Amino acid sequence: MSKLKRRSLTLVTLFVVLMMVISGCGSQSGSTKTPDTPPTANPVSESPGTPQHGGSLTVAYVADVTNFDPIKGTTGNDHALLWPLYDTLVKFTPDMKPKPGLAESWEFPDNTTILLHLREGVKFSDGSPFNAEAVKFNIDRVNSTDSQISDLKNIQSVEVVDDKTVKLQLSQPDSSIILALSDRGGMMVSPTAVKTHGADYSLHPVGAGPFIVTNHIPNGEIGYEANRDYWQKGLPYLDKLTVKVIPDANSQINALKTGQVDFLPNVQPQMVATLKADANIVLSPTNTLALNMIYLRTDAPPFNDKAARLAVLYGINRQQLIDAINFGQGTVAVQPFPKDYWAHDDSINIPYDPEKSKQLLKDAGLSNVSFTLTTYPIEWWTRLANGIKGQLEEVGINVTIKTLEPNAAVQSFLGDKETNALTGNWSGRPDPQMTIASLYGKDSYYNPGKATTPELESLIKEAAATTDQNQRAELYKKTVNTSVVENAFSIPTFSQPMTAAMNKKVQGFEPNLLGKAIFSSLWVEQK
Repeated sequence: MSKLKRRSLTLVTLFVVLMMVISGCGSQSGSTKTPDTPPTANPVSESPGTPQHGGSLTVAYVADVTNFDPIKGTTGNDHALLWPLYDTLVKFTPDMKPKPGLAESWEFPDNTTILLHLREGVKFSDGSPFNAEAVKFNIDRVNSTDSQISDLKNIQSVEVVDDKTVKLQLSQPDSSIILALSDRGGMMVSPTAVKTHGADYSLHPVGAGPFIVTNHIPNGEIGYEANRDYWQKGLPYLDKLTVKVIPDANSQINALKTGQVDFLPNVQPQMVATLKADANIVLSPTNTLALNMIYLRTDAPPFNDKAARLAVLYGINRQQLIDAINFGQGTVAVQPFPKDYWAHDDSINIPYDPEKSKQLLKDAGLSNVSFTLTTYPIEWWTRLANGIKGQLEEVGINVTIKTLEPNAAVQSFLGDKETNALTGNWSGRPDPQMTIASLYGKDSYYNPGKATTPELESLIKEAAATTDQNQRAELYKKTVNTSVVENAFSIPTFSQPMTAAMNKKVQGFEPNLLGKAIFSSLWVEQK
């Protein structure tokens, strides 16, 4: 593959203050409830010293990027592989508060208008300027029919006010927009590169981030090197970054222990104990917004029948899966927000009730119910799929397991719609509205069956227009009751701590509530 190459933050109205609160500044009392970090035997040093420049680092990663074009990617695994290349308009703190990115500040003249004030002196790595025209190009592209992203659909128009100012006009108030600009929708690609390469842009990606891509072997390796013209002086620290795609957990651990790789963003739970005993390895565990889900095709048998979906919902023994698959590490999940997160509601409960599952099928006249569950050819995932299979067969639902490489599995379910169930992770989103709209919005890419109800659509719209965090939490409670408890459009199963592991020479890692590694802050101690 060819070389892939003003103010201070001002909130001028009460709406702005409220927007900051709902974006993660507070729990119901006004401060974010950040989950406690699980203890570890050999934690990251709290005083890593002064960052050093130079050197290289190799990362083991579970899957390849689905697409180097941000608007075309399909999985949450992509973010860590795209951030080195693409800076976003807005960035986030570890506890998911918005902070300046390529947009140096923003303001809200009213509740449907956002003014973005752009950072000066920024260029894409191909030398073309980052300016208001580039932002308009990108956001219009995000909202085009070529895009998989729905997070910015409430942006009705984008106006270039001047070279460093962009006006976003919303079709309705949307409390998620600022943090949505820290996600794929805010990743800025070079308009020049897109116009030059057209349909082949993903083979020649260009951003304004700290690295450029130098080589890509699909499902094998991605090579990055430092962008020497990066706008943030002093970054990146590394000269080179290499990502090796290693799906198998045992192979990841062996590569880390033998020095073939230096950093592993997410250790499978069954592997944590063996790393705790290794004095050369540092562990960094944290709770995140990610959780495991069973995704269902609601427009095809058997899940076009609500009774079949509810039978699965009550037929899953979540704690048993945690004990068997995760060695007891994790928390039962019956909603898309983890415990202790402000959008979580403790009153929502879905008990394991196999007798209820059987009765639901009987009352609906359903017999010989069967479906194919797609998963990945990775030991942890196949064990999980087999655990689900065994539990559901006890209530009279036959499950056939189909394994596909991760990106192919997602494409088969979401893109090609060839399979009717998928077990996978929901990686979380910077703002809870993005999660709700992505999982349950009728036009979302992640809702392939377009499952919805009039009440659900009304709740999603109302939550987007609400700025008070307490009111938002109440609306999300109603949304989860409608989408999960009453209709089982998808099946949450459990959440689990995410543990990063690294060689002792690796410094600068900062975990975040989103649970996605940011490589640009990493540096290595030089001997």
